[in-house]
Amino acid sequence: MTTAKRARLRTPLLVLAGVRTILGIVAIPLAPALYEDHFVLLVLLRPTKEVLLAGGFLLRRHEVALPVLLAAAIPLAIFGVWHFYFLGRAYSKEIRSGKGLPNWASKILPPKRIKALSDILDKKGTRVVFLGRLAAFPSALMAAAAGASDMSRREFLVADGLGGLLSIAEVLIAGYAFGAAYKRAGPWLTGVGIAALAVLLVLMGRWLRRQEAK
Repeated sequence: MTTAKRARLRTPLLVLAGVRTILGIVAIPLAPALYEDHFVLLVLLRPTKEVLLAGGFLLRRHEVALPVLLAAAIPLAIFGVWHFYFLGRAYSKEIRSGKGLPNWASKILPPKRIKALSDILDKKGTRVVFLGRLAAFPSALMAAAAGASDMSRREFLVADGLGGLLSIAEVLIAGYAFGAAYKRAGPWLTGVGIAALAVLLVLMGRWLRRQEAK
């Protein structure tokens, strides 16, 4: 991408990221109602691990179709994160210097966090991108850090794409399995399984945050 083309895309990319953030926040208070009557719309607005875990549970009960669920999840869960890679690349100078970003934009692209993640990527490479997808960790910030660092587009897209797809499969399968456990053994076993998965994801996320703090 040429410098001129990158400059033309900067503002639209940033505005789109702001819109995405707002929609994700709006989906939170609407989640109970959307879960009951418009679950696919909830996935479309907020394809987080907890929402997709519920999606796996609903798959087991035949209340949602897998192709529809994937079609709703992939736009933001995969391409939405890739958008932040190009956003990080477009604003790499501002992120590295910590200057030049509007105040509202620094909420979307916090320079200190992104620079810390960029340092991790420089040391550990694409495996951190891949593992970050499987953990309870903000993938959008990792993508922005990859864009702001020296990681090539091909390296990032391959690592993040594989990690993102595996992450979706991970929680859908877990939700499906928990649904089967609920039917056979009731809510206690299901609750223990969900708690164990949550702990695993959080521990992986904490490991990444410790690397970020070093």
